[in-house]
Amino acid sequence: MKKSLIIMFFLLFLSPSLLFADKGLFWWDMDAQVSEDSQKAIIFHNKKEEVLILGTELKATKETGILEFIPFPSEPEVSLAKGNPFKEVNKLLRIKRIEFEVPIYKGGGGGGAEPVEIRLSQKIGLHDVTVIKINDINGFNNWVIDFLDKKGIKKIEVKALKNFSAIAEDYIKKGIQYFVFDYVEVKKEARFIEPLIYRFKTDRLYYPLKTSNIIGGVGRVELVLILPGTIGINEYERIRIIEAFPEQRRPELSSSSKAYLKELKPIYEKVEDIFTEKDKIYIQMLRYEGRYEFRDDLNLDISKIAPYARKLERWYYDYNFLDDFTLDELNDYFEAHPELRKK
Repeated sequence: MKKSLIIMFFLLFLSPSLLFADKGLFWWDMDAQVSEDSQKAIIFHNKKEEVLILGTELKATKETGILEFIPFPSEPEVSLAKGNPFKEVNKLLRIKRIEFEVPIYKGGGGGGAEPVEIRLSQKIGLHDVTVIKINDINGFNNWVIDFLDKKGIKKIEVKALKNFSAIAEDYIKKGIQYFVFDYVEVKKEARFIEPLIYRFKTDRLYYPLKTSNIIGGVGRVELVLILPGTIGINEYERIRIIEAFPEQRRPELSSSSKAYLKELKPIYEKVEDIFTEKDKIYIQMLRYEGRYEFRDDLNLDISKIAPYARKLERWYYDYNFLDDFTLDELNDYFEAHPELRKK
């Protein structure tokens, strides 16, 4: 019998543990102990554009500076989130009764350009954000050294710099040239760093995972997905999802529920720029717990995403599976399967 668990997000999102968004971490003081226990993100996607909201709670064994970086498939707009989007999404997940079951398994550069272009350099809350485009990886190391030098950081571990450069080079080879550098001063006591919003053009569901391999160790990845449908219903999506994760442990995919603009606005105030009232919008979650040994990023084709809900079957006496669907969700399902209306 399948076991399901209703998400208790007030425990997950408000945990006192160290919270890191999925950014590659690069620090130069090797006496400072830094870990990446958990990654939490909210992703809005409309098949053309993605909005990625990342929240971070940082602490270290001694005061230090941390440079975090995220690769992007296109140039992102960066802004500071208003309110507390993670608290708001926690409420919505509980209302929608999002549930998990078993892990997912398979079914059955320009000529003449500068090596590094700075596209944005701005102080946003506690974040010192720099958006760059890498045209030539050979000039990247010198740029990083100069960048840190301007921050007053003179001593850099050669090994750390090599690991940092190797990850960036891997993304460049795949055609991903845009990176966000987020410099934050970290204190001994844990403090919540205001969430940043990254908005960028892409027709695929994108979330960088391989940057976590820099720091390694064991941790958790929790992604809240707000999409024009439900992922994982067709076999292709399931296969592509698990290909990004370590072979030894599979990610888990939750049920999904229909959501509406008025429910999503407290999470992202510009949600009307992404969806309209007529859109079918579904909220779902992808979760992984294990070693940070990712084989690839999450880079999923959602052009054929199922425009209806996914619910978990139960084995209760006199249980009717359709009772888990709202009327709107049933209408979306039968609209996608008109042949079933005749039965």
